[in-house]
Amino acid sequence: MSEQEIQSKCIKYAKAKGWIALKIIKCNINGMSDSILFKDGKTIFVEFKAERGVQSHLQQYVEKQLIDQGFKYYLIKSLEKFKEILAD
Repeated sequence: MSEQEIQSKCIKYAKAKGWIALKIIKCNINGMSDSILFKDGKTIFVEFKAERGVQSHLQQYVEKQLIDQGFKYYLIKSLEKFKEILAD
């Protein structure tokens, strides 16, 4: 499955579960995650990749910055994994 297909299915699932899903199309921070999700006072950052996709060094740097600030950041390669993180 392509990155776009995974992202689309995951965002659709999140919205059905009551999450507000912000898809980042263009941002002033290079390497920012693909989406930011909000629900019940929680904020999570999600980077979607195809099964064999890998993060760039810049994406890894932004991930570390967000985690160091106390945010949850997930690298998602399947709808099943995405469902698990939303269940937490």
